[in-house]
Amino acid sequence: MIDRAVINAGPLVALAVLGRLELLPALFAECWIPQAVFDEVAVAGIGKPGATSLHSTEWQARVRVSPIPDPLLILELDAGEAEVISLARHLSPCMAVIDERRGRRFAAEVYGLPVKGTAGILVEAKRRGLVNEVRPLLLELRAGGYFIATNVIDAACQAAGELAPGVSAESNR
Repeated sequence: MIDRAVINAGPLVALAVLGRLELLPALFAECWIPQAVFDEVAVAGIGKPGATSLHSTEWQARVRVSPIPDPLLILELDAGEAEVISLARHLSPCMAVIDERRGRRFAAEVYGLPVKGTAGILVEAKRRGLVNEVRPLLLELRAGGYFIATNVIDAACQAAGELAPGVSAESNR
């Protein structure tokens, strides 16, 4: 896996809700937050999940100003996603960590960046022994109001080697 990542607001908030922000520096030697994303989560989002966590010295040291995004990004995506993609391109090779489908598609298909979302981060964390199970974490996110599609949960659990609920190891043979 690539050892450098630029993280968007959605995954920061999701991991903060789970109390698992520490997974990012455990998975990546370098993890960066564009200024627009920091402002969205920690300044405009004061009092919301993730805001307090990002005010720590450790996370503030990870904030970077990104190069000016391409006009296409500015027109098509929100400021945070545009800066994530712009900074990830600048730091290439670099993983763009984005949950929103449109932002992920632009990063991967238009700019050729490797992309992961919160579910992918949790799968990688399980592979490295940093979490025991993915499904309970994703269901906790959903219960907390974070939108995550059932097909995303199922795909992540399959990638993590977890059986679907109600499926026993016997019936899976």
